[in-house]
Amino acid sequence: MGLKKKTKQLLTRRDSVSIERFCLDRVAMKPGNRLHVLRGGSEAYPEMIEAIDAAERSVLMESYIFNADRVGRMFAEALLAAAWRGVSVNLIVDGFGTLGIPSSFFAKMADAGVQILVYRSMAPWRRSFGLSRRNHRKLLVVDGCVGFTGGMNIGDAWLPQDQGGQGWHDIHVRVEGPAVRDMASLSVATWHNQTGRVLDARVHLPEVPESGEAVVGVIGSRERKKRRAIRHTYLHAIKRARRYIYIANAYFLPDAGFRRALRNAVRRGVDVRVMVPRTGDVWLVQLASQALFGRLLRAGVKVLAWEGAVLHAKTAVVDDQWATIGSFNIDHRSLTFNLEANITTVDERCVAALRRVFEQDMSRCTELSLERWKKRSWLVRIFERVAYQFRHWM
Repeated sequence: MGLKKKTKQLLTRRDSVSIERFCLDRVAMKPGNRLHVLRGGSEAYPEMIEAIDAAERSVLMESYIFNADRVGRMFAEALLAAAWRGVSVNLIVDGFGTLGIPSSFFAKMADAGVQILVYRSMAPWRRSFGLSRRNHRKLLVVDGCVGFTGGMNIGDAWLPQDQGGQGWHDIHVRVEGPAVRDMASLSVATWHNQTGRVLDARVHLPEVPESGEAVVGVIGSRERKKRRAIRHTYLHAIKRARRYIYIANAYFLPDAGFRRALRNAVRRGVDVRVMVPRTGDVWLVQLASQALFGRLLRAGVKVLAWEGAVLHAKTAVVDDQWATIGSFNIDHRSLTFNLEANITTVDERCVAALRRVFEQDMSRCTELSLERWKKRSWLVRIFERVAYQFRHWM
């Protein structure tokens, strides 16, 4: 049976309608997957460690931040143990994201056989030096058949406070099935681009059997290709929304075209809600983001300020039919400079799970009103406007 015919048979009528309506690249949508939404490090980290511990052939991992704290040491030990038992382990970390981490921390893994690539080193004397371009992905693929992605880096900040962390709120997703091969291909391509090495496809890119019924697409920005693919995917879904658009994003600095799409959705009668942190971890980005809140509120967009510990999630849900989870922030840096990775899905259960998370999180938010927003001090407004002028450099 041909692949095209087999794919068509695997799709339900609902899947087909949702793909036709919401998915920009229909060919990239792979059926036969299983998805599991994971909230915070307390849910995501144990499953990720368990997958690494069970690895038999390969581990591909990318993390913008990989701290040398308790969580970082847990992952380092798991990767080290996998390498010791003969698993091919390849780890990509970012030069800026790991700035200040002792070299001995990664050297110990390297000595055990973990292949480590520091993306765009911050050392000017090194050939890989780079200031602007960063690898912001958070990917883990084990044995080519189970993958994880989302907004979580490796660090104690994502653990609950009662476990010694900072309680950052974030979302990850576990993927099993054919879409995992597309996740792995992003890491394989980065290794080749940065080192010239071609990783063994038989080990890292095996054919993956079906594991469920979810239809999943993997979108990743690369060095020179598909720089705007995730933005285009967002806009395509937003423009087709009829009922609601729920967006949670840590660094929300949408460009004029993105704001226009949200404004037009409101005019069509769509309930548009954007969840942003009340207090972010990067104060300059927070101020720049706040400079746009007045425009959004005047357009009828509901702005929800998260009142808990840092909101770091990057998710969106539209009309109970489409959702995305990943590392992509709706800002200039993610669009122009960063390597990013998101998954999109029309899977009913995953979309419903993300909607439930959003609706539960609304109870921990304060909805901003235009009237109250206008009353903030002139000094704050000046700081916001100054910060906004530097949005392309953040």
